Amino acid sequence: MGFLAVFVSLPAPRHEWLVTGLLIAYCFLWPHLAFLAARLSARPVDTERRNMLVDTFAAGFFAGAMGFNPIPSVCIVSMVSMNNMAMGGPRFMLSGYAATALGAALAWLTIGTAFNDALSHAQIAACLPLLVLYPLSIGYVSYLTAIKLAKHKNQLSEMSRTDSLTGLLNRATLNEILDNWVRGADPDIDNSVVALIDVDNFKQINDRHGHIAGDRALQKIAAIMSSCVNDQDTVARYGGDEFCVILRNTAQAEAARVFGRMCALAQPAADARDGEPVPTLSIGAAMYSPRADTSATWIHLADEAMYEAKRGGRNRVFFAA
Repeated sequence: MGFLAVFVSLPAPRHEWLVTGLLIAYCFLWPHLAFLAARLSARPVDTERRNMLVDTFAAGFFAGAMGFNPIPSVCIVSMVSMNNMAMGGPRFMLSGYAATALGAALAWLTIGTAFNDALSHAQIAACLPLLVLYPLSIGYVSYLTAIKLAKHKNQLSEMSRTDSLTGLLNRATLNEILDNWVRGADPDIDNSVVALIDVDNFKQINDRHGHIAGDRALQKIAAIMSSCVNDQDTVARYGGDEFCVILRNTAQAEAARVFGRMCALAQPAADARDGEPVPTLSIGAAMYSPRADTSATWIHLADEAMYEAKRGGRNRVFFAA
C-alpha cells in the first residue's frame, strides 16, 4: 500500500531508476529482511526498534523524493508514527520523527526535488487504501493484543489462587473464601464444617523415597480429597503436608462419613506402578459454632482437633467439642 502511494506521487521523470529501485527494495525486500533479523536476534525487541527507526528514516526520505507532497507524505509518515507509538509510546515516536527528519534532509540534499503540492485523482486513489486499511489493521492488532493480555491476566489470576503442585486452592485463597463466608453470615454456615488434614509421617516418605515421591503422594492425597466432596465444597492446600476442607451445609454425621472415606482411600498401600506409599491422614474437624466468630478461630479449633487425632494414634478423624 505504501508503494502505491509513493510511486504514483513521484514527480516526472519516473524513470529515475535509483529512487524507484530504492522504493521497490524498501517495500518488498526490506520487510522480509527486517523480520528475519528480528527473528534471529538474541534481543528481538531491540532489533525491531532499530528496524522501525529505519522505517521512519525511509518515510522521511520518500516524502522528500515526492517533493513533500502533503497528502501522500502525511500518509506514510502517519503510518510509521502509529507503529512507533504502538511500539514504544510518545518518546519512541519522537525518536522516529528525528529519523524522519534525517531521511527528508538526505532526500532534499541528494535529489533536490522541488516542493510539489499538486494532487491528482490517481494520487488520491493510491492513498485511500493506506488511509483506510492501515489504521484498521493497527486497530485489529491492538484488539488481538488486548485479548491476549486479558487471557494472560486471567491465567495469572488463576495461578495466584491455586497451588502449583496439587492444583488445589492455596492458603491465601482459602482464607479469603472463609473470611468472606464468616462475615457474610450465610444461613448455611450453621451446618458447615472446617477440617485441617495432616499427612501422617510425610517426612519418612521424603527420606525413604525422595522428594519427587513425596510430591506424588501429595498429588494423590489431593485427588482423593477432591473425589470425596461436592462441587459446593472447598479443598485447599494449607501449607506443606497440610490440607484444609470446607464442607458446606453438611451435618456432623455426614461430615464424619466424608472424612472417614478420605482416610479409607488413603490407607498405606504400595502403588503397583512405582511402589510408593499413600500415607494415612489425621483429620481434625470443627463444626461452626458461636465460638467460631472469625475464620481464624474456626481454623484454630480444627487445628486443635487435628492434633488430638494425631495424639490418638493418627489415621483417624477427631471433631472439636
